Amino acid sequence: MAISRKPYRILTLDGGGTFALIQAKALADLYPGQCGHEVLSHFDLLVGCSGGAVVASLLIEGRSPKEIFEMFDTIENRKRLFGALPWHQSMLSHITGRFGNPVGPRFSTRGKMNFLKDVLPETGMRPLHDLSKTLNPKLKAFRERRGENTERNFEVMIVTYDFDRDRARMLRSNWQSAAANFPKHKNSSIDLAEAVHASSTAPVNWFDAPAHFDHGRYWDGAMTGYNNPVLAAVSEALAEGVAPQDVGVLAIGTCAVNLPPASTKGIDQRMLAPKTKATFVPSLVKVGKMIIADPPDAHTYLAHLMLGGKVPQSADMCPMRDTPIVRMNPLVQPVQSRTHPQHYAAPEGWTVAEFERLFKLDIACIENGDVDLIKRMCDGWMRDEWHNQAVRHGGQYPPPTDLPVERCWEIGHSHYSKARQAWLGV
Repeated sequence: MAISRKPYRILTLDGGGTFALIQAKALADLYPGQCGHEVLSHFDLLVGCSGGAVVASLLIEGRSPKEIFEMFDTIENRKRLFGALPWHQSMLSHITGRFGNPVGPRFSTRGKMNFLKDVLPETGMRPLHDLSKTLNPKLKAFRERRGENTERNFEVMIVTYDFDRDRARMLRSNWQSAAANFPKHKNSSIDLAEAVHASSTAPVNWFDAPAHFDHGRYWDGAMTGYNNPVLAAVSEALAEGVAPQDVGVLAIGTCAVNLPPASTKGIDQRMLAPKTKATFVPSLVKVGKMIIADPPDAHTYLAHLMLGGKVPQSADMCPMRDTPIVRMNPLVQPVQSRTHPQHYAAPEGWTVAEFERLFKLDIACIENGDVDLIKRMCDGWMRDEWHNQAVRHGGQYPPPTDLPVERCWEIGHSHYSKARQAWLGV
């Protein structure tokens, strides 16, 4: 059975700033020509974090994946999403940047909120608890045309970090969810634009202040460890009583970097994991970037287990592709040469310098040249020239020379085409 035909379907969208255009490209390929509401009609639960929450809100607004991609692909929109602070407010970043590791805010929190309100004219001001009532009739019509069960309800969840209470907060359309803590309440003052704003205000090196509403202050949902929100989504479904075997998950990321260690022989040093100095500023920068790395990458594997997914009992069983979770996420790493299997290099058509520039990009890419690199990588990933992230990856990449490279994908799909086939069944 195609995972997309399971009785209960979840779409999760990772955070990742401008890299979220990857999600729009993938959805446009999976559901060509469909508007946002028709795309959502294929799912029962939508969960987004940070940049993924922005994409989620645009789908709720009714924007097609193609239109969402075009929004991210327009430099004027990126400049509004990441509105630069006046020089005197971003002085710390400028000063520390001269030493190679900029630390400090660069973008306006208020400017981002104004942008979100502008791109969500129909739904941005709607309270979260009102979204399902608004969306369900529209989604029901699409399901009816396909001859599917029309009694299913659609729900939304946005992940954020409650700065004042120092904990994760799940902002739900289903305020009565069994997964919600007591006392349950509507959060009626939280509308969609506010929820997305709360989820996407990245701290330290990005925005100048937390999102601030009358009920509290919030930083980016990635601060909670749910930049990839798949574990939160699966927990929500199981708490609501959905049988694990009925759940199918499409978890779309925004690119992961997984470089071989610096000690690896036979690969250009510029494509190996750089060894960060353990002094104060480099360590602070590394810690700041941890919000978009593990543990989120481990959450896909944990969710796989929660849904009854199996684990290989020996290396010979790898790759194991029988999983209820389809993970789609480009993996930035050297790839095996098609003509010389013992050689690992940059993907086809890429120079080492371009590859190095790509993995060093900030999530808040604004300039066209940087975004062009992301688009090129995304297109190459969809042509299987770049690897796809595993549900569980092996501990050594590249593998020893006597082992097939695909064995590194212990659970999951090594390339986009395989993940696409698992989801759609075609």
